[in-house]
Amino acid sequence: MIKRYEQAEITGIWSNQNKLNLWQETELAVIQAKAILGQIEEGVFLEMSGILRGIPIDIEWWLKRDSEISHDLNAFIEERVRHLPLQLRPYFHGEEELTSYDVEEPAFSRMLKMSLGPVKENLSSLIHFLEEMARRYRYAVMMGRTHGQGAELQTFGKRCLTWHQLLEVDLTTLRMTERGLRYSKISGAIGNYGSIDPQVEKEALRILGFQPFYGATQILPRELYVPLAGALCQIVKTLDKIATDIRLGARSGQPIYQEPFGRRQKGSSRMPHKKNTISNEQMEGMARMAKGFQGMIMDNIETWEERTIEQSSVERVAWPDLFHVALHSIRIMTRVLKGLVVYPDNMLKEVIDSRGCYAAGEVKKFLAKKGVTFGLSTEEAYRITQLAAFNVFEPSPEVQQLRESPFSSLEEANEALLKFQQMPISTPIFIKDIIFKGELRISPELEAAEVDIKKWNGVLGQIFQDPANVKEFNQIFSVFYLLKHEAKLYQEILGI
Repeated sequence: MIKRYEQAEITGIWSNQNKLNLWQETELAVIQAKAILGQIEEGVFLEMSGILRGIPIDIEWWLKRDSEISHDLNAFIEERVRHLPLQLRPYFHGEEELTSYDVEEPAFSRMLKMSLGPVKENLSSLIHFLEEMARRYRYAVMMGRTHGQGAELQTFGKRCLTWHQLLEVDLTTLRMTERGLRYSKISGAIGNYGSIDPQVEKEALRILGFQPFYGATQILPRELYVPLAGALCQIVKTLDKIATDIRLGARSGQPIYQEPFGRRQKGSSRMPHKKNTISNEQMEGMARMAKGFQGMIMDNIETWEERTIEQSSVERVAWPDLFHVALHSIRIMTRVLKGLVVYPDNMLKEVIDSRGCYAAGEVKKFLAKKGVTFGLSTEEAYRITQLAAFNVFEPSPEVQQLRESPFSSLEEANEALLKFQQMPISTPIFIKDIIFKGELRISPELEAAEVDIKKWNGVLGQIFQDPANVKEFNQIFSVFYLLKHEAKLYQEILGI
């Protein structure tokens, strides 16, 4: 991984030094298992482990030897046995009983397990912080959106709860994949114990923290590892989803939140006013990389018969880089969320700008219920609410003319800009007013006929002759009414 995205813990875990140390621990576990089973004297293990653990592996020597013989495991064996007295050397590498991946496979699984540690720790911390955000913004009212369009009311706290739950699912999925990491193998060149005692494998793996996988070939089936790659990719994709939500809310005009922006930061080399969402945009790139690494790891399932070597080169790159990407993404989004600048005022402006359409679903239900007495169908209740929503957003004559007559020159465009800058802001109308007053009117965007509109306005007048209906109708547009059940989410998710 390039330095820009490299994570120190992952670099250390996948370093040559750590890998070779883990290879040595596998070799010593086999010798220890034989001693426990009475196949060799215990003194052999004690003397060998004392010598080898006391002399650090010479990485430079190993690399030079690997370049000469083109076999990293054999180069490792040579580097280690050179420190042993002649009488002990035959015991190392199981007196030639072991194949390379009997040593490498347990070490590889251990590196996967070790890499999970910082990922789980950092993801858990981010989930906890989202809980704090949900509590802080529990009553920050905002517009929910579906299909990119304003929908119904919610709170920003509820959106934080949604993000919280998505990552909780991801963490649970990640933990489930650890079950596949409980297996390993030390079962010989083709997995049928041709040169090694099954009891030695079982005991050595126990020492290393594994169970034997019965049915391995020269290597473990990569089906055991693929779910972990999928879980890591899933985490990055979820973080990308959260980042996308933030990017959508940070667009110019009335941003509802923005990622942190340093006091000496520059948003653009050309445009000084910009606050580009660079950290959140980066998440999309991270997700693309994660998907690429996941696909590479998935392809490793295919291995010719008992073994070919295609998977080895992929795993040297794809696995550490996938962990780098996952951990980097978690940390970047933690920084973004902890520094997120939230604008509750702009959230309220969005609600106001909806002209009461945030309550359209409840209005429709109200009219369907109250209109039955006056011969109003459910379909008509829908059309009344729809027409009112279209009416409130109809353009003024000046705006309509502008839409229908594109400018023919830059001079015209400039004149219009000056005119609109000086135009007084009119007081907006809301669907509540149109419906209450029975002032529905023809819309060029809908098929409603004049006769239908006249009938509907008449029915609305009859409905609102009842003071109880007026009171109930007014309540529909209140935050108390529309968000009264959102507390259920806090109760079920946070227990408050």
